[in-house]
Amino acid sequence: MKIIVIGAGTVGSAICTQLAGEGHDLTVVDTDATLLSELSNTTDVFGIVGNGADVGVLRRAGAEHANLVIAVTAGDELNILACTAAKKLGARHTIARVRNPEYSELLQLLRGEMGLSLTINPELSAAKEISRMLRFPAAAKIDVFCRGRVELAEFVVTEGSPLSGVTLNELRSRLEIGFLVCGVLRDGVTHIPSGDFCLEAGDLICVTAPEHDITRFFKAIGLYRHPVKDVLIVGGGRVTYYLEGLLAENRIASTVIEKDKDLCHELASAYRCTVVCDDGSKQETLLEQGLERADAFLALSDVDEENAIVSLYAKTQGVPKIVTMISRISYIDFFKSAGLESIVSPKSSTAAPILRYVRALAHAEDSDIETLHKLMDGTVEALEFIVKEEVEGLTDVPLREVALRHGVLVACIVHENEVTVPTGADCIRRGDTVVVITTSDQRMDSIGDVLK
Repeated sequence: MKIIVIGAGTVGSAICTQLAGEGHDLTVVDTDATLLSELSNTTDVFGIVGNGADVGVLRRAGAEHANLVIAVTAGDELNILACTAAKKLGARHTIARVRNPEYSELLQLLRGEMGLSLTINPELSAAKEISRMLRFPAAAKIDVFCRGRVELAEFVVTEGSPLSGVTLNELRSRLEIGFLVCGVLRDGVTHIPSGDFCLEAGDLICVTAPEHDITRFFKAIGLYRHPVKDVLIVGGGRVTYYLEGLLAENRIASTVIEKDKDLCHELASAYRCTVVCDDGSKQETLLEQGLERADAFLALSDVDEENAIVSLYAKTQGVPKIVTMISRISYIDFFKSAGLESIVSPKSSTAAPILRYVRALAHAEDSDIETLHKLMDGTVEALEFIVKEEVEGLTDVPLREVALRHGVLVACIVHENEVTVPTGADCIRRGDTVVVITTSDQRMDSIGDVLK
């Protein structure tokens, strides 16, 4: 497909790298010639220097013949204008990154008139991710599939854990719970494990289970923690604004520390939370606001380094759950190596829904993909498929007899609203919803792609 990406910053670069690897014809527009040059040197894209909302620039980029225009600059208004103009010129589909909560109602009202096929709100996505983490504090990350009926949890195997030194077959027979270890990241290498795989301390693992079994699993391995009821938050920006609405729904009390008086007033006016106008990077301020008594600490300021430092301090104070927001994608691995397990990044959460949309668009007539998530530091993909047609060699065949591609695992099957973590005796049937785990270097667009 011919795709135009407007904005060559962190988000635009991440999207281009992924889409170029899937063989799309990419043109990137940005006012910064240096950014375009750096991106062109590492990725197969054609760069145009200019304003993405300029009709002349859009024509030079070929918007009239574009299958998709993606606008991910730092300006919401520019993104909306660029997509609207591109649509008028003849672009078939458009995606805009829109972050300002004040535009939410407007976009719902006028999305069609503005020519927007899809809008992405990274901060709202990050807030939802944090909310899931607070439901299961023992997990470093939680994703949901099949409309919330299937959970995927990531966490690190610690020294002395009942998981350490045990094969997956032994573990499953011992616990007698419907779960599956579907990914292991060890020493930078990702494994889609078989039953004889032996877990070790330090492994980052991904476990999938039906919603009602994931809590039983954490209890069985001694990692269960009660859901969070009281949180201390540093930073009152957009992520916090969206998160407060989710916290209110779940009846979680919160205290927000923010230096900016306008942000403090906005939060206090919109939500029933305690807002303290102070510097959240000061240890005395954190202690005064009950850091040691909090069920969870969230570092959500706009400064990555500050978030990391206060999170590490919260760790020394024994806070049970710590979530750190890191905007620069290149920093994430470093801060994880420093001991920060639960990290969210609004920028990195933008690429997955765009990639899912592109794949569905590329195979609009027969695409089976419902949901796509990046797991295990982006090295693993979890894809939710709907089995629309019978597939020879796959449907109505026991899984033990199915010739699956290497590095592919069927993690979950939903048949007539019943969720199953499959064994070799289970079958996939037409109409089922199936969650498939695979390494990110294997492209899949339909359920039939799981076969060799």
